Amino acid sequence: MKIFKGKFNEFNNLEPLTITIGNFDGVHVGHQALIAETKKYQDTKSAILTFHPHPLIVLRDVSYQQLTSLEQKLKLLKQTAVEFCFVVEFNQQFANLSPLEFIEFLEKNNVKRVVIGNDFRFGAYAKGTVANLKEHFEVVIVEDILKNQIRISTTYVKDLLYSGNLELAKELLKKDYEIEGVVIHGDKVGRTLGMPTANLDVNNYLLPKNGVYYVTVEYANKTYGGAFNIGYNPTINYSPTKRAEVHILDFNGQLYGEKLGINFKKFLRPELKFKSKAELVKALEHDILTCKRLFKTEIES
Repeated sequence: MKIFKGKFNEFNNLEPLTITIGNFDGVHVGHQALIAETKKYQDTKSAILTFHPHPLIVLRDVSYQQLTSLEQKLKLLKQTAVEFCFVVEFNQQFANLSPLEFIEFLEKNNVKRVVIGNDFRFGAYAKGTVANLKEHFEVVIVEDILKNQIRISTTYVKDLLYSGNLELAKELLKKDYEIEGVVIHGDKVGRTLGMPTANLDVNNYLLPKNGVYYVTVEYANKTYGGAFNIGYNPTINYSPTKRAEVHILDFNGQLYGEKLGINFKKFLRPELKFKSKAELVKALEHDILTCKRLFKTEIES
């Protein structure tokens, strides 16, 4: 996959393209269906047009909770074997393009065919419609893919993660939900309980439902099992802001400033407020034993 990054007016593609357009956060099976369609035509190169940063960050000045970083997204898109990927720097100038100006941008870059979903809109204030595109390009509509009578979308995947349904989220992503985080200093309470944890700055990643998870941890080209906690530490050392921390099984070492990859495997239990420190320790010990059993089963399978 050839990757082109820059402002929209910096692109000057000469190859005829069949292109699909969107944010592609998560690269779920709905996205994959659009991409697969672009590869069916022999008269053009298959292509993706995506944006960075997310439009909501620019247009509404909000912190968008992402399923994939740009680096992860490009890695996943590469696995689809699409030929070209154009990453447009999403800024106010690009956001202000009228539907006709957006069409002219596509025409300038030799787009011949556009692959989209039924609800596709484009241009300033989303005024551009499918009918507008059909005046200039061949347009291929890919019907929605449904799961449990719900259209598969990034929002649907997020809702599944918010509810702790890792199994269905994995089915729609075709992989475990994965985030990356940098280890930061915490209050080191885990050490006093005999279960040290690495506190993570997870940037703009969406965090699943509060609670304890069995995860695998990628660090230094090695995979470890882990118990991952999301929440506010209601029993000891309450935090007014949500925390993400992981106890890495059978690991000893200094991790501050290091990046960890976290693959969510199984939701174990919700966040609970225990009556005592002893009850908390007992629950944590049970969590860790469960994670050790699950990791042992995974590496032996």
